[in-house]
This record gives sequence, C-alpha cells and structure tokens, in this order.
Amino acid sequence: MHPINLKVNNQPFTGQCSPGTSLLTLLRDIGWAGVHRVCQTGDCGACTVWLEGTPVHSCLYPAVRAEGHLITTIEGLAADGQFSPMQQAFLEKQGFQCGFCTPGMIMSAEKVTFESEGELRLAMRGNLCRCTGYQAVVDSILLGKEMEARQLEGVGNAPPPNNQPQANHSLPQIGQSIPKQDGPEIVTGKPVYTSDWEPAGLLHMKVLRSPHPHARIRHINPEKAKNLPGVHLILTHQDVPRRAYTTAGHAAPVPDPLDHYVLDYKVRFIGDRVAAVVADSVAIAEKACQLIEVDYEILPHVVDPLEAMGREQPGSGQQAASSGSGEQAMTPPLAAPILHDEPESSQIPDASRNIAGYVAMESGDLVQGFAEADRVLEKTYRLPALQHTHLEPHVCTSWLDEEGTLVVRSSTQVPFHCQRVLSELYDLPLEKVRVYKAKIGGGFGNKQEILCEDLCALATLRTGRPVQWEFTRQEEFTCTNSRHAMIIRLKLGVRNDGTLTAMDMEAIANTGAYGNHGCVVIFLTGNESIGMYRCAHKRFLGYAVYTNTMPAGAFRGYGATQGIFAMETLLDEIAAQLELDPIEVQQKNVIRPGDVIAIGHGEDHFNLIGGYALDECFAKVLQAMDYTPGQPPVVNGPRRRGMGFAVSMQGSGLAKVHTACVHLSLKPDGRLWMRTGSVDVGTGSDTTLRQIAAHVLGVTVSDIDITTADTHTTPFDAGSYASATLYISGQASKLAAEKLRSQLLELAATRLETEPGNVILAGGTFEANGNVLTFQDLAATPHPLLSAESEYFADESTLTFAVQGVEVEVDTETGKVSVLRSVQAIDLGKAINPRICLGQATGGSAMGIGYALMEELLFDPQGKILNPAFRTYRIPTAADVPPMEVFLIESQDPHGPFGAKGVGEITTNCMAPAIANAIAHATGARLTQLPMTPERVWQAIRGGVADFGYELGVV
Repeated sequence: MHPINLKVNNQPFTGQCSPGTSLLTLLRDIGWAGVHRVCQTGDCGACTVWLEGTPVHSCLYPAVRAEGHLITTIEGLAADGQFSPMQQAFLEKQGFQCGFCTPGMIMSAEKVTFESEGELRLAMRGNLCRCTGYQAVVDSILLGKEMEARQLEGVGNAPPPNNQPQANHSLPQIGQSIPKQDGPEIVTGKPVYTSDWEPAGLLHMKVLRSPHPHARIRHINPEKAKNLPGVHLILTHQDVPRRAYTTAGHAAPVPDPLDHYVLDYKVRFIGDRVAAVVADSVAIAEKACQLIEVDYEILPHVVDPLEAMGREQPGSGQQAASSGSGEQAMTPPLAAPILHDEPESSQIPDASRNIAGYVAMESGDLVQGFAEADRVLEKTYRLPALQHTHLEPHVCTSWLDEEGTLVVRSSTQVPFHCQRVLSELYDLPLEKVRVYKAKIGGGFGNKQEILCEDLCALATLRTGRPVQWEFTRQEEFTCTNSRHAMIIRLKLGVRNDGTLTAMDMEAIANTGAYGNHGCVVIFLTGNESIGMYRCAHKRFLGYAVYTNTMPAGAFRGYGATQGIFAMETLLDEIAAQLELDPIEVQQKNVIRPGDVIAIGHGEDHFNLIGGYALDECFAKVLQAMDYTPGQPPVVNGPRRRGMGFAVSMQGSGLAKVHTACVHLSLKPDGRLWMRTGSVDVGTGSDTTLRQIAAHVLGVTVSDIDITTADTHTTPFDAGSYASATLYISGQASKLAAEKLRSQLLELAATRLETEPGNVILAGGTFEANGNVLTFQDLAATPHPLLSAESEYFADESTLTFAVQGVEVEVDTETGKVSVLRSVQAIDLGKAINPRICLGQATGGSAMGIGYALMEELLFDPQGKILNPAFRTYRIPTAADVPPMEVFLIESQDPHGPFGAKGVGEITTNCMAPAIANAIAHATGARLTQLPMTPERVWQAIRGGVADFGYELGVV
C-alpha cells in the first residue's frame, strides 16, 4: 500500500492506496461520486477532473502521482452557494439529459479555448455524450464562455444561487420549456446513480464468461476458486434453478421465447455466462473466476443467420407469389447446429431451423400488383449490429431488508417486469421482491432487459449479504445486447406516375444466442416501413434467427429503423429511375388521415392516425433546405454536395400491452405528491409528467413532489420503452390529476360555502365570492385523505411522423462523408415541454448519424466481437454532428394527453436513409450496406457512373 496525501476540492485527504489504483478509483472510494466510471481507457471524458487546474482523465491517472496536489472535481466548482458560470449555462441551455457525462463535460468545458463553433466541436470531441446530440452542449458552452467573460469584466450579475428559476404561477404548464427538475443536481455532480451508494457489508460479483461460441459444459471444478481468501460464494449451473425465461422486459404473457437460464450447462456465444463468483472485492472475484476449471465439449457453431436457418440467400424460394405465409416456399435446410434443443425452452416457433420468431403478413395479390407495375425494382440491404453505448454500465445492488424482503436497486428501464421475473425464478411472492431504480445514466432499450438482476439477487438470497454487480465497458460491448443486424430484401412495383402497386419485403434478423425481443422487432421492421405507404398489394415476411453471437435486443427505433432504411432508399432510387421528384413520390403514396395500415389483417395492428401534420413537416423541411425539385448536386473538384430526404413513422407505446398508473395526493404541508412507476432515463419524464398534472391542478411543477419507479411505493408502470412514457404514463397523470382536482374543488367549495362549479382554481389558489384559499389552507382543514389514482391502458397506439432532410459533402477521392446540415420536422401532436422534445430530436438524430456513417460491431468467424471499446467502436462526437434545425409541428392528437404523441424513437429512424439518398444525389452511388464508411462509399463511387455524365472521381 502507498501512503498518499492530497487535497480534493480544498479538503485534505490522507490515506493509502494499493499499487495500480487510478485517481478515479481513489476519488470514488473517498466519496466524490461525481467522477463517473465509464470506459477506464481515457476515451470518453466522463471522469475528467483538474489536477492543479489542468484537466486530466482520472481513469488513466495513477493515484500515487497525485501526491501533494490539489484535485478539483465537479463538486468543487460551485463556490459559496453559487454555480460557476459554466454550470449556470448548462442549466439555462439544458446541456444534459441523463447527466452521466455532464460532470466531465463541464470540467472540460471550463478549460476549453476556441475561436469558432467548429473549433469548439473539435476541442470537445474527447467528451462523449449519447443523449443530447451535442447541440445543447455546444449552446451551453458558448453561453458559459460569454458569461465568464462578462464576469471577468465585472459586467452583469453574479451567477444565481443553487436553485431553479422561480416558478411562474401565471403561465400555463403545458407547452412551456420548464427546466428539467434534476438540473441543479446534475450540474453539481449530486445525483446518486446505482453504483454511487453501497450498503454496509457489501460483496462484489464477477462472472466467468465463455471463450467458445458453442459448447456444452462437461465438468466444472470451482474448488481452487473457493479456497481463495475473500471468496464467499460460487454459482454454477448445478447450483441454480433450471427454469426457462426471457431476459426481455415485456409484460406477461411475454411474446418472447423462453430460452434463457440463470446459468446453463450449455453456452451459445463468446461471453455467455458460465459461473458467478461473489467475493469481498471486485479484484478477488476476478481472480477467482480465473481459477475455475471448465471442461468444454466444443460444438459446431454458426454465426450467419442464413446458414443458421438453412437458407442460401435472402429471398431464396420467396419470390413474389401470393402464397400466404411463404413457409412452404423455403429451400431445403442446409446442415446447421441447433442452438436450442433443450426440452425446457418454450415458445420457439421452429427450434430445428433456429427460428426464434416469425412474422407473416399479406394483403391483396402480389402477382397482380407486380403485373400492374410499369417498373419493378428489387434490392437487398445489409444492416449491422450496433451497441447502445449508454455511458452508465449495467449495474445493480441487492440486499435483504429487516423484514426479509429482497431489495434490488438497479439501473433498469423496467422495474416491475424485473420484479415479476425474479419472483417467478426464485418462487418468491411479489410482495417479497422490491425493485427500484436510482438515477439512470442512459438505456436506449439495453436496460429493458434483466441482465444482471437475476444473478445478483440469487447471490444475496444465498449469502444473506448485500451484493453489487457492475459490468465493465468490455462486457457492455460483448455480453449485453445489440441492435438486430438484418438482411432485408425489398421489391417494389410502381407505375410511371410514381404510384406504388406492389410491395414485398423479407427481413432476416440475427437475434443472436437468445430470442429476447426478436419477434416484436421484426414485426415493426415491416409494419412501420411498408405499412407507412398506401398500396393494395403487400407482403411482409420476417424471421428472427438464432446464431452463436451476442444476443440482439431492444434498441431505439426497435426494428423500424432497419425497415425504414430499406424502404426510403429504394423509393428514392425508383423515383430517380422514373425521373420523378422523390418528395412527390413520397407524398403521393404516404398514408393519410382515415387510412389504416393495410398489411395483413386488422387484428395484426394497433396503430392509428390521430393528429396529422405530415404535409406541414414536408413543407417546413423543404423550405429550410431551400430545396428545388431536380436541382443538380454542387460540384467543387473532387467534392460533391447533395441533399437527401426520408420520412418515418413510429407508434406511441405498445397498445393492448402497455399500462401505466399514477397516484396523486395532497400532503399535510399543502404540497402535492405524485407517485408513478414510470422511469426517467434522461428524457425528462419526471418533469413532463408533473407538467401535465400541474396544468390540471392550477399549480407549477415545483409544487409537486415525485416518487418514481419503485415496485413497493409506486403503482404499476410497464416501464420506459416504445415511446410510451409521455403518451401512456402522461395520460394516466392527466386522469389522476382530474380526479384530484374534483376532490379539491369539493373541499374548497365546502370551506367557501358555495358550489364546486363556482370555485376558480388557478395560480395555486381557490377563489369564490372574493374569498381565497391556498393548498396549505385545504391541507389544514380536517378532511378525508385527498388522493386519486388512475390507470391508463391504451387500446391503440397513435402514430408520430417525421421528415428528415440533410445536406452532405462527399470527397470522391477518399469516400469521406460530412453531414453539413440537418433539418427535421416532427409531427408530435403537442409539445408538452418543447426544449425536452428538441433534446430528444437532436439526440436521436446524432444516433442516426452514427448508424449511417460509423457504428458497427465487427465479428470474427467465431462470433467474437473485435471492437469492444470506444477507441475501436466509434460513436459520433461533437465534431461529427452538424448544427441541427428541428421543427416541432403540433397537430393536437385526440388520443394523447393534451394532444401529445411519442417522440423518443422516431428521430433516429430517417437519418440514415436521408444521408444515403444525399450521397446518391451528390455522386450517383447507391449504398445498400451500413455503415457508409469511407471505404464503402469510395468503392460504390468507383463502381458507378453519375447521372451528370462523367465518371465519378475523375477530375
């Protein structure tokens, strides 16, 4: 151990640290939790602190080198109760969402220097953010530097104290950009994420993972590991219940195959769980994992979904014939190992062909539809697996409370589904399992799974001790879930005037080793893409196929992202062949108010068109882009500029499945209390749900306290996914507030000696006949408990629409693509909180840029992921994302709360096809594989001749 003396935020610290301890670990061990652990390789910037005023990545900096130095963390910036100018700027411009990157972002921003916005974006490329799309971050830093300069010049007021702006009771709460209520805590590093708190006596878990893609465990010997001092428990498949379940966080009865086990005698991908170790420290648990001896029977493996299902190529045997499901047209199976042959698994449609999920929908007669076409075009698209890269890793802590209840504190999007799964796995009554979320550092669907809670909870049940399990960044990349890689074959028939006559799509999704989410994802692949256009003759066939690769799961867009890329790029290409304006072709065929999604049978669908402002979305984007039909690309030597457009739709929540309940009550001190099971993953729902209730109750958001996502203290909510929280939980909030309002008016009328209809509730007071009561007055009046609870179950899901326009520049000599402009218009019903909606739009758009141009999980022939780190798996930085213009088009949907619709996912879906179409406009090259890397773009350019009459790339 090394003795160490230093100062942290001007507070002296004297202690010891072991060799190799990073400054990050030391700071967190002594209580400075605002320094966040994300990558531990110096690639993300989340752990940035100052060493004698100089920013350093504390994850790489040895703690012993800080001897005698002054360290400043985010907690040290706010002095004398005042925010620093940069902290205040991040509050005013809301340069954060989940907040996990924000402390490091602010510490870097305080010291950055630049002469232009472009230089600023380059200078901040070492600080990653997955939520905001960087637009609000850049705006915050620009304002912060301006405020710093004014402060140095003695101009203007000092930064305000550490509180939110004063609430204005005269303003309606709906439609206002009310600050996210967790802002002050985020910018000062105070939020307590799951791993920031440790109960006394905490043990740590690590898991031994499979080095083989497919193997059966013949024998496992943990004796050497058990004898290691500090080891408390080792779990193998012989020590756990053998009960099939799904890790997907869906409501019961789950639509997913039950094909997973807590620990299994068979492993199905490199990284699959083999054994778990619980020890006094992470280091001891990791060492013990290395000591476990495993004898594997190596089995044949398969990593290609076509090979796994016995197919030679997409579309083989699936030509455009009206054959119903198309199952009889399959080619004879090729030899492939069966991944799930265990008798306990259930709900697998065809285990013998490794098909985890299957969807078939057909309307009309495809033969007739293609016969009516003047032109038929067919393409195959290859779309990659992606990682979510939420900055906070999967982590949970479990313990037994005084009454013997199993308590699980987890970074989860689905606490109630997690509770049910744990109850079923370990035969515990639901009331003896409590799951709640702390603050969550991003999820994007990857935390709509039960990936760490099952083993962690079992370890607590076996040891009686608190246990924590936190994934490493490499585990996040290799052992969690990805976006489904897909092969999509799309065939369109069209008349010369651009009218669609036939649409035939087949999607083959690599669902990986387990089928969680596979069937629902492929359903939406077809439903939200070819379902978006009017056409009498359609067919969609979708397969989720097992392979020996890391499982795929829920990911923002949830299958629609893949299908929309194929649909929007092929429609653009067929318009070009017909020499028609692609916008005209889209608008001619897109569904309209009164239409239904005409594919399959009515009972196959739950989407409907409520509010509709898609025409205005088109108009706004085209005007902002200064678009003229038929305009040529801009040519500047080897550089070409082009424009591209795409349209998308997405449902709001999962109708007939998603349920939410909200409880509101008047507290003895006159404040209001909202309890909701909803989960804020950084989207601001804790603020917007209160806005809805506050608007009904005539108060402000700051008058309402909130408790969320706790299975023991809040009512049920299905969780945060499927763009559902605002639409479904928001409606429950509105209904509960209306019930409570009626109760309050009745009580106030009694006090004011009048009828409830004569009482005016506004501005936080009740007024009648010149007399005024406050909420505090009512709370002091003897009365039955004033509380109301409402549940909302959506029978159908209203559709959100978006139009995306981009301008790109392509260097034809290198293939490099730069996105110069991004303009998006979203038909979102009503913007309950416009600034929060804008943040969702820019964040989703940046994720779409990553999907289009750079993100891809790379696998070797064994299915091993080759780029499991931020250094080798690139996500967009501030330098990769252009300034974004977003139009929020309001259309008052009749189904959502105050006319609001979901907005969280749709913003990702149309960015990649818009960029692909812009590349085609600029160069004539049509790309069918993502990401569109410089190499692929260069090769596509060299393989084609542009419409404007000369060979591309030849100057």
